[in-house]
Amino acid sequence: MRARGWALTDEQLAPGIRSVAAPLRDGSGRVVAALNVNVHAAEASVERLVGEHLPLLLQTAGDISADFARVAAVPHV
Repeated sequence: MRARGWALTDEQLAPGIRSVAAPLRDGSGRVVAALNVNVHAAEASVERLVGEHLPLLLQTAGDISADFARVAAVPHV
């Protein structure tokens, strides 16, 4: 999962729940948090979760990570 940059669970953590997650990184690339999307398995297939939700999740995680990097670059008094 680390190599592709995101993680997927398909009812492993709880029956009926699928989830994709992406790391949030600071300015040095260190993972400081994660962002995820959960769906009910009866309402969204793995293909839909990965095909529709994951691209938006990855974009948002990238935007938040960029914000972390910008904040870290600001001199603190």
